[in-house]
Amino acid sequence: MKKVLLLTHEYYPFAGGVARYCYNLFKNFPADKYIVMTDCRAVKNSASTIQTKLLTPYIWPHWLIGLWSVMRVVKKNKIEIIFTPNILPLGSIAYFIKKIFGLPYVISLHGLDINLALKNKPALAKKILVSAEKVICNTEYTASLIKDFVVSEKIQVIYPSADIDSTLVSAQQLSALKKQYNITDEKVILTVGRLVPRKGQYLVIKALQALGDFKFKYFIVGDGPAKSVLAKQIQEAHLEDKVFLLDNVTDTELRSFYHLADIFALPNQSLGTDVEGFGIVFLEAAAFHLAIIAGPSGGVQEVFTGQDDVLYAEDEVAVKQALQDFMSDEQKRLKFAQAAYERSEYFKQIAKDNIKSLAKILS
Repeated sequence: MKKVLLLTHEYYPFAGGVARYCYNLFKNFPADKYIVMTDCRAVKNSASTIQTKLLTPYIWPHWLIGLWSVMRVVKKNKIEIIFTPNILPLGSIAYFIKKIFGLPYVISLHGLDINLALKNKPALAKKILVSAEKVICNTEYTASLIKDFVVSEKIQVIYPSADIDSTLVSAQQLSALKKQYNITDEKVILTVGRLVPRKGQYLVIKALQALGDFKFKYFIVGDGPAKSVLAKQIQEAHLEDKVFLLDNVTDTELRSFYHLADIFALPNQSLGTDVEGFGIVFLEAAAFHLAIIAGPSGGVQEVFTGQDDVLYAEDEVAVKQALQDFMSDEQKRLKFAQAAYERSEYFKQIAKDNIKSLAKILS
């Protein structure tokens, strides 16, 4: 395997999907075979991670400061290939490093990133992708977005993996959560994801408001620009004692919420260029035996058939019906939860194959 520079805006312990995707891939490689270079503040400097400024508003192009920094790291560490999950602007850095040093690079795509790049700077985005050694896509759906201008031999699908241990939850942690939120016999619904309209948290709140006869607690884990809008929606629906917005949740706390939940609801939508490329949280929820409600958009349908492993819902009426089905029919909920779990187990093997595939690409 060549010496790799992983150039990224997001990396663990940051909680984003791209951060998890990269971390779950690279943590399996020998530590001396890659260096992570990022401007993610959650990452601390170490022997294998460099936290630094990659963009600045004071010069143009804004990524020029990152180019200088990457050039120094490439020379100092004898980097042989660059991997970046960001087409713009970090892909621009990789592209010009190749022009300067002849260093190959690999781009990984996740959905929204490619749509935005093709919308804002189509010529540059296509040039970066065409010049890449390989273009890794998180689903066939994402791959379909570039098939018209990137030759098929360069495209490889590597599905995300959910590396989360469902056994690392203590009875004491669960008991504390139940006491904190006064949970007795309510059905617990969970959403994990960035607070943006396409994730569909607002649809779940509307649906639950209409299901007044059911006892529930709904936990929305995440942060993002729609937080204040959701908070206002909860207040106007008088659901402050039933619906909770939670950010800055640790991995340990997140496992506890997954374990506590009965239903995972994330009715993702495609809103213009904003799409759900995949969503690792669906596999995480499945690993915890949760019945899943998802939106029929993006690459989620490549993982879950919708026959008996997930209920697809794309609007308020469908979300309401799905919630009602799972909350009123315990046998159905458990059946779907088990089928989702079996899919998650299948994708654990896929994840192992992914590591081998990436290692071959980077060799």
